[in-house]
Amino acid sequence: MSGQAALRGAIVAGLAADPALLALLGGPRIHDGAPRGCPHPFVELGAVETRLLTAEREEGERHAVDIHVLSRRPARGEVAVILDAIEAALPTLVGHLVGHRLIHIADPVSRSERLRDGRTWRGRLSVRIVTEPLA
Repeated sequence: MSGQAALRGAIVAGLAADPALLALLGGPRIHDGAPRGCPHPFVELGAVETRLLTAEREEGERHAVDIHVLSRRPARGEVAVILDAIEAALPTLVGHLVGHRLIHIADPVSRSERLRDGRTWRGRLSVRIVTEPLA
C-alpha cells in the first residue's frame, strides 16, 4: 500500500475513533470524499500532496494534507471547535497507520470561510506529515 493511501486510511480511522470529535459531529461523519446529502457538520479529507523525502521511496514521504469541516451553523464557531478537536486527535493516527510509520506532524494551519451558497462554513486544517515504510 502506498504511503498516501495508508495515511488517508489512518486519518479517517483515527478521527472516527475519537469520541470527542464524534460527539461534536453527532456521529461518524468523517469521509474520504463525502457522499451527497451528508448531514452537517461533517469532516472530509481534502487535498493530499505527497513527495519523496529523498530519491528513494524507502527513505519516507512528506505529505501536505488538508482536512475540511463543513457546517451550516449561522457563524463559524462550530467549525473552529471541530478543527481544534481534529488537531488534538492527529497524534492518535500512529495506531491506525498500516505498513508505515508516522515520523512527524508539523505546521498545522487553520482557516475558515463562508462558501458561495451563503449558508455553509468550510474550515480547513492544513498539516504536514512525514511517514516512512516499515522495513
